[in-house]
Amino acid sequence: MKSLFLTLVVSALATAALAAPAPVKKTNLLVNGSFEEGPPVGNWLSLNPGSTDIKGWEVTRGQIDLVGNYWPAAQGNRSLDLHGSPGLGGVKQSFETRPGRTYVVSFSLAANPDGAEKKKTIGVSAAGMTGEFTADATNRTNKDVGWQKTTWKFTAAEKKTTIEFYTLMKSDESCGPLLDDVSVLEMD
Repeated sequence: MKSLFLTLVVSALATAALAAPAPVKKTNLLVNGSFEEGPPVGNWLSLNPGSTDIKGWEVTRGQIDLVGNYWPAAQGNRSLDLHGSPGLGGVKQSFETRPGRTYVVSFSLAANPDGAEKKKTIGVSAAGMTGEFTADATNRTNKDVGWQKTTWKFTAAEKKTTIEFYTLMKSDESCGPLLDDVSVLEMD
């Protein structure tokens, strides 16, 4: 009798464990965070301020390059060089938020190894907050630009927030900070 009872308990626990709902994966609030949707690209394609050719994104400040096969992307097949050919630019996107809630931004950052300056600095802003990050191209090549995953947090002030990534460089106009695999998730 005890073994039948024990078997039933173990079976019930195993069934309950299998039936437990999987944790809900949060959805990226950004559209096209890896820049995969947009115009055809070979090595790279220069885009000017105001361009909305990359789905979900608008080019700001100055020219950028949408990079295809010139180096491996951090995720997918495309990335951005925030310095065009030439230009010192940025990109932005607006998305729905809940005021007072904290959001975590993650992105992959690297530095174009072709430039004269090895350290490249990028700025990020959202909801009146800003962050600054640096990537180093020392000993890097176009076969391995050295992507690094980076995170930053902000607290929403409005129902809609615009995030912008932009170069903080004033020189090396064709070889800037590289951006890919961008996501924004609401924290619990």
